[in-house]
Amino acid sequence: MFKRFIGASALCATLLVSALNIPSAQAAHGNYNPMMPRQLSAQAASADYTYGYSILSGHAIDTLEGPNRYMWYLNYDILDHYVLRPVAHGYAMLPRGVQDSMGNFFNNLSEINNVPNNMLVGRFADSGTSLARLVINSTIGILGFFDVASHIGLKYTPMAMTTVLGKGKVEQGPFIMVPFYGPTTARDIHGDTIDGLPFYALSWPVTVGKFVLEGVHNRAQLIDQESVVDNAVDPYIQTRDVYLMYGENKVNPIAEGEVESSDDFDESLLDEIDG
Repeated sequence: MFKRFIGASALCATLLVSALNIPSAQAAHGNYNPMMPRQLSAQAASADYTYGYSILSGHAIDTLEGPNRYMWYLNYDILDHYVLRPVAHGYAMLPRGVQDSMGNFFNNLSEINNVPNNMLVGRFADSGTSLARLVINSTIGILGFFDVASHIGLKYTPMAMTTVLGKGKVEQGPFIMVPFYGPTTARDIHGDTIDGLPFYALSWPVTVGKFVLEGVHNRAQLIDQESVVDNAVDPYIQTRDVYLMYGENKVNPIAEGEVESSDDFDESLLDEIDG
């Protein structure tokens, strides 16, 4: 529940995707959507369940825009501005090596989910690589603080459960801005809950500490791009659209357009959000 500490994803998702050249294409959609009313026939499957709202990327619908905007104000204008941003700036003053080690540690923890998730989408080689990385970095890499596996050619291949669900034709569902949690969708809530199961077995202080530190680390990596949100004409709309496009691009990269990075953008920051 604390995975996106104090709306970190609200800012991080916007900063990350706004820095990329993702085309404004519509996502491919499945015929069946479990987020919609039950579909028992071909006629029902082709019926319009948009209720007059515009279809967003991943077949998401912002039916709660009014409440969502209030939650955006709480998350970004208050919690991020007065709490997370100052903490992130303080964290960014730590030596680069310390920050890199923390990032390696969180990436190593995510391998626990990458192993089964890659397998579920048929990427057995990536699943094996994730398992090898987990073993190597947890031992030789001292609990993952040092990414030894990358130095021997084992590439980090993240795979979140929400992406697995998307590849299984589960559409985004309603877009929701949750206090402290940030922007999300019905599909993301289910996926994040499943990915969090291995950590719920730990004591609450350890679990909360993990998610809080990870949120601060992710937020600190994007300080140089804060102006992307600060100077947006409508920060809420921009956050919503790029968040949905980024999530759907991971499910259907051909339909959404391949991710192209600018010359001065570090693609490794994409993994920070999913970690």
